[in-house]
Amino acid sequence: MPLRSIAALLPSGPARRPVMLLALGTFALGTDAFVISGVLSKVASSLSISLSTAGLLVTFFSGVYAISAPVSAVITGNMGRKRVLQMALTIFIAANVLAVFAPDYGIMVAARVLAAVGAGLYTPAATATASSIAKPEERGRALTMVVSGLTVANAVGVPLGTFIGQAVNWRVTFAVVAALGAIALLGLTRAFAEIPSPGVVSLRDRIRAATIKGVPTTLLTNLIAICGIFTLYIYLAWFVDRVGGVTGSALTLIYLIFGLMAVVCSFSAGWLIDHIVPARITAYSLAGLFLVHAAFAVTAWAENGSVNGSTAAAYVLGCLAALWGLTSWLFNPAQQKRLVLAAGTRAPVALSLSASSLYAGQALAGVLGGVLVKHGPISVGIAASACVLVALAVHLFGSAREIAPARDLPPTGPDPAQSATPPVRSSV
Repeated sequence: MPLRSIAALLPSGPARRPVMLLALGTFALGTDAFVISGVLSKVASSLSISLSTAGLLVTFFSGVYAISAPVSAVITGNMGRKRVLQMALTIFIAANVLAVFAPDYGIMVAARVLAAVGAGLYTPAATATASSIAKPEERGRALTMVVSGLTVANAVGVPLGTFIGQAVNWRVTFAVVAALGAIALLGLTRAFAEIPSPGVVSLRDRIRAATIKGVPTTLLTNLIAICGIFTLYIYLAWFVDRVGGVTGSALTLIYLIFGLMAVVCSFSAGWLIDHIVPARITAYSLAGLFLVHAAFAVTAWAENGSVNGSTAAAYVLGCLAALWGLTSWLFNPAQQKRLVLAAGTRAPVALSLSASSLYAGQALAGVLGGVLVKHGPISVGIAASACVLVALAVHLFGSAREIAPARDLPPTGPDPAQSATPPVRSSV
């Protein structure tokens, strides 16, 4: 992409550099959240624990994030944004340094809990800061750039971290993540003056937003779908090793393929939800995810009994990783837009609840996948596809009127999203 085109995606003037630093922070956080999948077996071996026990590290991280993010937002609501960002990154850096030197599983759990608290503090503060420092007409760019740090983490950070963990040591992976966080902290400390708090949304208001018509089924769909995706993703390195004998640099390639396709999916999602009813996009995405997950299960079944997997299976897994990336992150932007339309002026609160539902789904996936790895890859593939199928059923039940042809729907009033915050294209 030409440099001029890249510059067009960024806010102009004095907001450009700070927004890029905020995006570096989300890149570090995203890498930290997702790279555990690529080094999970190494962590398990090093700490002398089972793979399923190691998988619970994702449950601890995601579960704490889902609970702590809204609570932390209320507690720190009256603090200046710069101070919150500094606090969040300091906690995050300390957590990853602790992971580097963790002598046992208990300390590693503590490290993941701390990292989740830091991430839960940082992401809402970073998006609020980006919105406040950019020009009104460029706020969409600023928000998209900050959240795209998570998407780029899938495409670059996770493959790189997986390569380092496989080729050198998993502890070095977390050291690199800590270094990225330190760079972001130093940059933000120098680049930002103090930024006033945008105000506090109470926990009571958050709960009220969760009861708005259309919001509960949307959040439930998100939770179940992400549970299905991460039931396979958390144990992806183990899965492709058992099914296709994919290890080392080939494993890194699997994560790279998935991440690059996820980026393509994320940026194409914006155009799609502007031209097609969002509820239909969610339905198409979940249907595609079900088929891909089912294909993973069928591939595992076809290779059942093979000691190291076949070359053909490895190529099939690479193709499935590409299709998986193209479908995995398509439903979330569509669901965000549906939340904006349903919640109106309470859209920002509904979107924060959506983030918690996604991380809650990841937490459940760590438990579900950990139970099923003992029964082999076929079980994991079937469970992943079953979860997505249930999510699709819940979505179709809750969005039947939205999916119906426009001519079958009664006239509606003004679009309630006109006064709300637009959805941000993001990865999970």
